[in-house]
Amino acid sequence: MKRVLLISYYFPPSGGPGVQRILKFVRYLPQCGWLPTVLTVDPNYAAFPSIDDSLLEEISSDVEVIRTRAWDPFSVYGRIQGKRKDEVIKVGYIEGKQGLKNVARWLRGNVFLPDARVGWVPFGSRAARKLVQKQKFDAVMSTGPPHSSHLIGMAVQKASGLPWVVDMRDPWVEIYYRDQMYEGAIAKRIQTHLERKVLSTANAVISVSRHLGVGFKRRVHMRHYETIPNGYDPADIPLGTSPARERDTFVIGYVGTYSLLTHSEGLVAALQHLQLNVSVEVHLVGKIDSEALEAYRAKGIPVKGVPYLSHGKAIAYMQSVDVLMLALPRAYGDSAAGIVSGKAFEYISARRPILALGPTRGDLADLLNQTQSGNIFDHDDREGILGFLNDHLEFRGKSWKINDEALAEYERPRLASKLASLLNRLTVLPNQIH
Repeated sequence: MKRVLLISYYFPPSGGPGVQRILKFVRYLPQCGWLPTVLTVDPNYAAFPSIDDSLLEEISSDVEVIRTRAWDPFSVYGRIQGKRKDEVIKVGYIEGKQGLKNVARWLRGNVFLPDARVGWVPFGSRAARKLVQKQKFDAVMSTGPPHSSHLIGMAVQKASGLPWVVDMRDPWVEIYYRDQMYEGAIAKRIQTHLERKVLSTANAVISVSRHLGVGFKRRVHMRHYETIPNGYDPADIPLGTSPARERDTFVIGYVGTYSLLTHSEGLVAALQHLQLNVSVEVHLVGKIDSEALEAYRAKGIPVKGVPYLSHGKAIAYMQSVDVLMLALPRAYGDSAAGIVSGKAFEYISARRPILALGPTRGDLADLLNQTQSGNIFDHDDREGILGFLNDHLEFRGKSWKINDEALAEYERPRLASKLASLLNRLTVLPNQIH
């Protein structure tokens, strides 16, 4: 069996949707002839968005996981804000008094480059180089964000000559919160240089969406590029479907991180104009900005904030609501069309109608159309959102018919097979793959 070193800052016990992609590759690559070793951060030194110990059960005993120290530059800011040690300052959602918030954002945008996890690079690079010296590997792959992971991957490639795959789950220089970081001209040049250096040096680059790849190709000449989307694991989905439920409340559910960047005044306005014969509630599950909750309450919309749920409980929750809301952030530049939330595929597998808010032309719109699982509207399209909700008020928990054949393309075992195929080609002709 061939061996690949996977470099990922986020890995169980870290929770959140960003963990699922690498975790499922680790789970299914051995079935495709590749045994992964994972290099990640020790939880005691990490800035994980949440902790989900249940995910540790998915890691086979055959998989070696190497955990290193790291330095989190935003831990000091958290202490000033009176946060606990286990509370994370999420890069795009820095909170606190306005003055401190502005300073923290400026530091993030101009000093801690390429991102706030740069404190892992010296520890991870040292550990990775030792690993490839002591053990035989056939390839290395780094996944980001954080894009600091790719700096470790580049160091390994330089030291070992191993073929290197860069996995881009989000944009780099076109990330949607970039304009909030008070980024100066020097920082912009550094970020552009780092993105170009990483993407042009890698033997292959993969990303999660077609439009994301278009942006990379426009800015950087890459040796080889492929799209391997996110997906869902049928093994995570409970057998059968949730029964129809008789209740007085129509629930619109959202799972994930929700802030004013994803908040939709168009949705609020639509909820205010619904022709109701039942009460409607918005349930926000996960890392929820208090200002976003207040934005609903200020307009008289019943809203409920639910703390982070384990992955299994989150999937069960998705099956319990009447409509699933998928709100994309108002994105920076051309990156909007390439954003496909990792949870979109689990939303679809939950078989609930999906109300998506974001660009109406892009990869998410294509996915919803392909799987016949919902509709997407601009954040400010009150009439479109209102029409969707009125059409689905009678749905009330019944199983939603989707295109199962289209959804099957996104099963995690199939996607791991695509990655294994790329790795196989890389090990034969690392600079001339097709």
